[in-house]
Amino acid sequence: MKNYTLIAIILVSFITSSFAQELKKVTAETQFRVVNLANTPYIPNLKFRYFINEKSAIRTTFDYNSATSIREINEVDGDGIGTVEKNNTLLAFSLGYEHHFKTDKVSPYVGAELKVFSGNINEFGSRTDSVVFIPNFNYTSKRPVSGFGFHLFTGVDVDISKTLFVGTELGFAFQSIQQKRGTFNTKDASSLSDADVTTDIPSLTNSTFSLINVGVVRLGWRF
Repeated sequence: MKNYTLIAIILVSFITSSFAQELKKVTAETQFRVVNLANTPYIPNLKFRYFINEKSAIRTTFDYNSATSIREINEVDGDGIGTVEKNNTLLAFSLGYEHHFKTDKVSPYVGAELKVFSGNINEFGSRTDSVVFIPNFNYTSKRPVSGFGFHLFTGVDVDISKTLFVGTELGFAFQSIQQKRGTFNTKDASSLSDADVTTDIPSLTNSTFSLINVGVVRLGWRF
């Protein structure tokens, strides 16, 4: 009986140890900007990593940015109010590789990743043409967005405990984002001929090469 108990204890210890080691191969993290040292883009995100071994990790990152603004336009010499609402969203997904130079509790790393973007740039005007108040005039502007990017980066992880770490990261990013062909629709209730008109908005592509993530602190967990 004692032998069976001893074997059971050994098996449970082995399975628990193996499971714990497997869990430590996975990390999840987010990042925060502490100071803006160089007026560089800050990219809030959720990042996951899978360590193939102590020196190699595959990473994937999800970014989601959404911005909404509403501006009122008052009628000159009247009480009428028009509004302009802008709604921009951008979702990004990346896949990359990190090479680590791990010491005891500090792990510097370098790496690269590919990123793809998708989103929308929308604007809605009610009782205005976006400049002046027009009581019977409304418009809608919609433009889909897509793009890609390539990042080179370096960073460091500092272990606080077996499951918690902090760090920072700095890199260079090339990004090309295209505002695709969109539509601009106007509705003029006072018009006797063309009350509803839709026209095309030509596409526009912007490419940038910039320093990113200056002044950010990363906070992560090992599983």
